[in-house]
Amino acid sequence: MDEALFRAINGVSGPWWDAVMVAATSSTNWLAPLALLVAAMVARDPRRGGMAVAAALLAVGIGDGIGGHLLKPLFARARPCETLEGVRVLMGCGSAYSLPSNHAINSFAVAGALGGMFPWLLLALVPVGLLVAVSRVAVGAHYVSDVAVGAALGFALGLLFAGLGRALWRRRARRTDG
Repeated sequence: MDEALFRAINGVSGPWWDAVMVAATSSTNWLAPLALLVAAMVARDPRRGGMAVAAALLAVGIGDGIGGHLLKPLFARARPCETLEGVRVLMGCGSAYSLPSNHAINSFAVAGALGGMFPWLLLALVPVGLLVAVSRVAVGAHYVSDVAVGAALGFALGLLFAGLGRALWRRRARRTDG
């Protein structure tokens, strides 16, 4: 089933689709919009915005480490572009193992952390995370299960660190009120 889903997504082609998928999978394309979002959050509510950024940085850093240094070597799953015939490879195959997708971990860690502090942001950040996850399959770098595991791990870490940030915020508020 994983191969069938991979082939269904990877088999979609067209100039517009390919350009969007390549752009979505390139991390550097997300830096400016993310910087603007962070600036807006911090300007709107400096304390909560700062905690959201800290939660996102922790979730991405820890998630990236868990994915790249623990889970990828543990599962040692080859990328579909290395093992399957007829894969459309739009950006090179990648040098590390496939499971989990660190792109999915990172995009969903940011969604969970920022959305956990500013819930209205989930309406924008989850679709962005989904776009990044689908793009990893479309460019031939990951199976659907790779991005699903990465998304779940990243989102859980993001929500965890956002929850810790909210708990610290409430605790600090009680100290200053009392």
